Amino acid sequence: MLLLIVLARLFRPKRYNAPRDLDKKQGILYRSWRSVASTSRRYLLPESLPRIFPNTTRLQILILAALCVYLTIFSLVGIVYKTWVTPVKNSDKFNTRTGLGGFSDRVGALAYALTPLTIALSTRDSILSLLTGVPYQHFNFLHRWTGRIILIQSFLHTIGWTIIEGKLYQPQPKVYNNFIKQTYMVWGIVAQGFITFLFVFSLKPVIRWTGYEFFRKSHLVVAGLYLGACWGHWNKLACWMIASLGLLGIDLGFRVVRICLIHVGYKNGNQGIGFRSVQAKIDTFKDPTGTIVRLSFTHNHEPWRTGQHFYLTFPALSLWQSHPFTPASVPPIALVPPTHTYIIRARKGETGKLAAIAEPGESEKGALPETSVILTGPYGCSVVDKEASNVLAIAGGTGISFALPVVILALTDDLSHTQNVELVWIIRHIENLMWIAPELSSLKSQLTHDANSSPLKVRDNVKVQPLKRLRIRIFVTRLPETQAHVRPNGNEKDLEISSASSSASLSAEQSLMDLLKPHPDFSVTYLNHEHPSIPGIVDAFAIDTLASGRTQVVASGPVALGTDIRAAVAARNSAGHVWRGDEKGDIDCVWDDRMG
Repeated sequence: MLLLIVLARLFRPKRYNAPRDLDKKQGILYRSWRSVASTSRRYLLPESLPRIFPNTTRLQILILAALCVYLTIFSLVGIVYKTWVTPVKNSDKFNTRTGLGGFSDRVGALAYALTPLTIALSTRDSILSLLTGVPYQHFNFLHRWTGRIILIQSFLHTIGWTIIEGKLYQPQPKVYNNFIKQTYMVWGIVAQGFITFLFVFSLKPVIRWTGYEFFRKSHLVVAGLYLGACWGHWNKLACWMIASLGLLGIDLGFRVVRICLIHVGYKNGNQGIGFRSVQAKIDTFKDPTGTIVRLSFTHNHEPWRTGQHFYLTFPALSLWQSHPFTPASVPPIALVPPTHTYIIRARKGETGKLAAIAEPGESEKGALPETSVILTGPYGCSVVDKEASNVLAIAGGTGISFALPVVILALTDDLSHTQNVELVWIIRHIENLMWIAPELSSLKSQLTHDANSSPLKVRDNVKVQPLKRLRIRIFVTRLPETQAHVRPNGNEKDLEISSASSSASLSAEQSLMDLLKPHPDFSVTYLNHEHPSIPGIVDAFAIDTLASGRTQVVASGPVALGTDIRAAVAARNSAGHVWRGDEKGDIDCVWDDRMG
């Protein structure tokens, strides 16, 4: 399966280049490939069996099912299923020999063989991501379930040999006592305890009880101990443990290298080389549902790719915790130090302490408070499809960190095919627009609505792409505390808004009013404690604003939003349309549910 994915990625046909080929029908190989991709998304993108596999696509379930079928077949084939009763020397007892021994050995060997794959599915610097182009975090589902399969295999192995040595072999209890005292059996019991610990303490209720940081650190330590115990249990299969330890060591080593590449260099005001943390400015925004932190800083290092994320550590709070966050800023094209911006929802743990730093009294003379930051990354893969003609970005809450850079890059990248860009942001309160006020103001300045513009323009007798069109739609799920009058269609043209909080400053009110200035391609819709119809949003974009060519839907937010988006995108895919040359039935989906 991995080989097929790698070959498909390497040899997939490319779209004709613009602008001279806009009217040229794509070749049969390209249309065939896109038809297969469209069909796959239609049937494999939606979620299934939510009670067993919550927020999991059918594709992931299909891969897991294929793995289970493979393991089931090779756990059972080639074993002689017979029973032999043999006398025990110098005794009137009999040994009973069956195919249970061969089966128990087989599932134990397969558990060893599955271990390197399970480790590879959990690493940040994943060789699987390098081969397939799939971000490492999308392998977490398979990592969890391959770990559970190993747990089941190890229990079957243990139960099988316990029955054999404790019941079928005679005389008892002499045979079992001699069996259980052996060194390799002691290590087997220890390994069984470690794998059970890994399973129990990876359950969501237990993680909520013990805390995520305990889970993360204990999982890493106990996993290493488990590999060593397996090596001690049966060293004839140590090759699998060596491979697993190698993958684990490479991943941890690359984390250290990444930190050094970003933070080790010439210190400010000093010619010596040393470790430099980053000083980040903290701004906070409060609403009835909590506090949002806007973290921003500039640091000289290699730029990331849009869609990638960093792990951030705050030494002032703890050196032993790091959290993944996606930059809401776009990496620079020129050789200038990149500027990072992060939109973070403050919760009870480390992010709550981060927000506390910005409380009144912490800063001087009205300046924004600062804190030191250590970066690790970037991780993940680029999510930008330069062959897509239409980009729909949907964000829920702080998911705007993931969607916003995609929109900005689609508008500024002259090498992409993108013609239509739409940003849909679902927020709880209208004041939430202030989280990205500078970026939103810049986007509004690029709105160029021309109702009479044609899909293609002619220049020097050659049809070329028109100027890229941007539309912004804001959905507010909570009504403002003060009266606000909005037209039924949600256009803010008739919006009258006053301060929703007595503590809001005049400058903040004015900034908000500036963001809400009317424009035909900018709309605000208030919803009374409801969520917008995601199928309606996707359908409206597909019907009203599509240019000739493929479409990419990029989204981030709560997991429920991801469920709706997958279903809506899958329903719009149509292989028949793609085969006939109508690429409106070819809609790709990129979903990210990390809320940082």
